[in-house]
Amino acid sequence: MTKTNRFSLVAEAQLDGRLFLAQALAHGDTFGGIPRERADTLYQNIAAIAHKLITMKTTDLSDQSGLRTQIQTAFTLTSLGLEYGSKGNLDKAVRLLCKNRVVKFFQIGNTLAEKLLDRARQLLQHGVILPPDRDEAGVLGTTYTDLETEGIQIYTQAEQEFLKALLTYRTTIRSPQVTIRDTDVPRALIHLAEVNMIDQQLACIENRCHYVKALPLDNLFALDPPLSILPNPIEHLTLGLIVNLVLYRQADFQLDDDTRQDFYELAYVDGEIRQSLRQQLLDWIAQYLEQAHQSEPVKTYAVSYWDDCLRMEGEKVLAK
Repeated sequence: MTKTNRFSLVAEAQLDGRLFLAQALAHGDTFGGIPRERADTLYQNIAAIAHKLITMKTTDLSDQSGLRTQIQTAFTLTSLGLEYGSKGNLDKAVRLLCKNRVVKFFQIGNTLAEKLLDRARQLLQHGVILPPDRDEAGVLGTTYTDLETEGIQIYTQAEQEFLKALLTYRTTIRSPQVTIRDTDVPRALIHLAEVNMIDQQLACIENRCHYVKALPLDNLFALDPPLSILPNPIEHLTLGLIVNLVLYRQADFQLDDDTRQDFYELAYVDGEIRQSLRQQLLDWIAQYLEQAHQSEPVKTYAVSYWDDCLRMEGEKVLAK
């Protein structure tokens, strides 16, 4: 694709009317806050940013879909930076557009987004519990199958989709969740509120990683069945710990159908966890993490996570 055609694609691209940038430009046009010649310059500068992003990020210049994605990313990041700088005030945004180069807002938006993307990459890479190496396993006298020596993901499948979508400046959620259970088709980021929501969701997954890695995980890879084959291994691990604490007063993770049923009969009434038992369990994990020198956000999240796990188990009891 020629340089002329690339510029043509940028010139033909339409600003999504939901973007704060589009609203600010329309506001400036309506109230005469942005002179015509300044508006023309702004559009030319935005086009230049989009073209530069294409040059930096696109290897296949014949892929028009990929080119359009980069163009929209340039618009989105510029819009997020303007919304951040103006605190969402359209009058202030118009003044900022008149006094500053557009690239400044792109840089702000890019910095905001890259911080999120870096955290997503870290979680995808390190949000896993790794098994002991095979030599150590041999010394311990344990036989591991290939399944059992896979790492155990701390994020769920839905959370993996969320993290991967974020790497393309998209999101799959509409509100933060203790554990992501409800997802949408990935959609482009539009507003700063979505950036803040993603920040909260990443913190949830990060705090869960700290919570899990603070637990006594020595025999985790000897569990049957292996946690790595389960769709939500950390919820299963947490329930195993809860059941063993309640039934046997010990910190263990082994869980089978019989002990699970015994737990249901002891702990739930009409699908609701007994309140005194619920509080004892939440106090236990908070105290455990306190002794493990975990931060307040990790403790607060873990308590919410245990509460959510207990609630989900109650729904399973009712469904039986």
